[in-house]
Amino acid sequence: MSRPYYRDWYPPSSPIKVTGGIKAQSRKGAFAKKWWGKRWIEVLEGFRIGARMARGRSYARNGQVVDLNIEKGVVGAAVQGSRAGKYKISIKINIFPDQKWDQVISSVSEHPAFAASLLSGEMPREMEEQFNSVGLSLFPEKRKDLRTSCTCPDSTNPCKHIAAVFYLMAEAFDENPFLLFTLRGMDRDDFLARLQGGLPKTSLDAERFPPEPLPEDAELFWKGAETGKGPGTFREPLRVHGSLPARLGRLPFWRAKDPFLVAMENMYEQASLRALELLEQKLEK
Repeated sequence: MSRPYYRDWYPPSSPIKVTGGIKAQSRKGAFAKKWWGKRWIEVLEGFRIGARMARGRSYARNGQVVDLNIEKGVVGAAVQGSRAGKYKISIKINIFPDQKWDQVISSVSEHPAFAASLLSGEMPREMEEQFNSVGLSLFPEKRKDLRTSCTCPDSTNPCKHIAAVFYLMAEAFDENPFLLFTLRGMDRDDFLARLQGGLPKTSLDAERFPPEPLPEDAELFWKGAETGKGPGTFREPLRVHGSLPARLGRLPFWRAKDPFLVAMENMYEQASLRALELLEQKLEK
């Protein structure tokens, strides 16, 4: 007996709606904003997975992914499809040997600006070259580099459920580039500890906190004249509001409307303005 048509074998259906799923921040257009998140998507789309990537984007934006964990060498996820129960997903990739990580860190330590950027939640474009220089590729080079599995009945691998996880991984990397390092076997704390051990003690501080310029008129300053810039005047709010949240990294798969760092920056800004207002009121009394 001949096998039924595909349509009869797997009847067309829509995924079961999920409450509290991990919805993508991107509602349309490109998924990632930072170059490393875009690079992740670019690499995967270059593997010619086809229409499953488009279906995966839809799943990611609709919040069908209900759980996602990025650990050393493996990503675990759960996705709600069109059937009862969640599909379990595993994405594995080779981690880098410790010796290779030491070579990368040694190379990065020669460029304190790279380390300063990483601490602020940014990955310099030169980082990919740093990995390449020691014979490594931070991103997958070929489809077989990713060993993927899903418990759904689809015989095609990767399926749309795995594709949805790919896209959410790009957004997670966007918010916290250290997750790319974690996936390759090096967590943030270990990386920074090794990096700072190979840097001059003042390198990072000099890059991140440049010295403030002296007052334009030093004589007026020491005489206590009103310059508008001396001690006791608080007219300008802080220029950077989210430095601490940026250093702490992204909360695992933040589910609010605004990205975690944006939400924290807004809160810090409001708190800073209020603190300055209260301080000025106290000084006026």
